[in-house]
Amino acid sequence: MRTALRLPVLVVVVTALAVSPLLAQHRRPGIRESGPDGRSGFWGVLALGAGYEQVNFRNDGIGYSDPLGRGVVALRLGGTVSPHVRLGGEVGAWVNEDRELTETVGGLMLIGQFYPWERNGFFLKAGAGLGRSALTDDFGTLDEDSGFVGALGAGWDIRLGRRVFLVPTVDFAAYTFDGNGGDYDERITSISIGIAYQR
Repeated sequence: MRTALRLPVLVVVVTALAVSPLLAQHRRPGIRESGPDGRSGFWGVLALGAGYEQVNFRNDGIGYSDPLGRGVVALRLGGTVSPHVRLGGEVGAWVNEDRELTETVGGLMLIGQFYPWERNGFFLKAGAGLGRSALTDDFGTLDEDSGFVGALGAGWDIRLGRRVFLVPTVDFAAYTFDGNGGDYDERITSISIGIAYQR
């Protein structure tokens, strides 16, 4: 009788020992911290909107120009570190098309998004990286300057499905450039709507 009981107990113990490392690995903190139904995994956002650009040539004494409204586009990709923090990268641009000329101001940034509440979609955003201002025509680049960009923003993840979100965002980006015609700064305030996917 005791031998008959020992076999099932032995099977249960061996199974538990074999499965426990897999369960521990599944629960390990990291990129899928908050589970499949919450804020988790890899994520990406494609956003379109309107941006208002102003430029300031530092030596002219005039200050920033009047805002010029044009379209903006941004792509953000990254991973979820915890239910409150997402890290990633963003590439975006403000685009001004005027007949045969196209002016773009954009950047490539490392960004962080902080969610004060675990189950609420509101987030604060900050980023910094490389900026670029360029003027092109149908034949190529006419003028191009490189510099730095820093950005602050806020947004909201509105759930449309288990993995799909609508993301309205407000951003402020400040650029600094050392151009051939003199040093200058640009700033862009934008409002955009994005579609987000999380894995």
